Amino acid sequence: MAIKPFKDLSIVDDFMFSEVMRQPENVKPFLEALLGKSIAEVVYIDKQKDLKDEYDAHGIRLDVYLKDEHNTKYDVEIQASLHSALEKRVRYYQSGIDRHSLEISADYEDLSESYVIFICAQDYYKAGLAVYERESHMKGAPQVLYEDGSHVFILNADFTIENANHEILSFLRYVRAGYKGESFDVSHSSYLAQIETAISNIKKNSGREVEYMTMAMKMLDERKAGREEGRKEGRKEGRKEGRKEGVKEVAQRMLSRGLSPEEISGLTGLDLSEVEKLTRQ
Repeated sequence: MAIKPFKDLSIVDDFMFSEVMRQPENVKPFLEALLGKSIAEVVYIDKQKDLKDEYDAHGIRLDVYLKDEHNTKYDVEIQASLHSALEKRVRYYQSGIDRHSLEISADYEDLSESYVIFICAQDYYKAGLAVYERESHMKGAPQVLYEDGSHVFILNADFTIENANHEILSFLRYVRAGYKGESFDVSHSSYLAQIETAISNIKKNSGREVEYMTMAMKMLDERKAGREEGRKEGRKEGRKEGRKEGVKEVAQRMLSRGLSPEEISGLTGLDLSEVEKLTRQ
């Protein structure tokens, strides 16, 4: 897999999205437009935040992770390609954020509000909405909301139904153009012009290009190592299955010579239930 040239990166690429949206002046207007609320101050922002509990646990690498003046946590992700089980991915991200938000001695009441926001270049749900917002309520009583303080928004750049305000729709069209490699006129939006300027400034920074290439090479190496490990495991499992099939063939020959299932189980190491299954066959 070739590394995308730095000069060709757009807002839809992980690295560029993280670099741009970790700047408070860029992420704050986006959140305010999406959520319809005012954010007085962004207290901190982490780019590519890693959340991991154990050395062998499945880590979480968040694109943009921030907190506002009310200790509300926000995770904003960009998704150029569709991944399966997006809901479970959101659930895992949410659990990681929650575990790292609550001190050991704190009460559950202290758990902060949190928002997980995925900006997708493609329509995951195929319903055409520009914005999908999760809403939880009790079965049989839709008027009873299940409010645990967590919120999920899935944004769709490939929308056909404009169920969002002008600012968000313009941003999603901008993401769509970036995904398709098309030019986009940002002159109608001061916010998008600001984003374009931020991207242009990042591309002029040679240090950022080195950082991007280093990260991209590392990710390629990790994927290569993962594929190689997968092939090794596959070969190992294949040999294991082959040995097991060979033992079954021996057991079948023993059956044909009149040995009892109990004797065959003891001689081959196969479970008695497996030998009895062979007997029935």
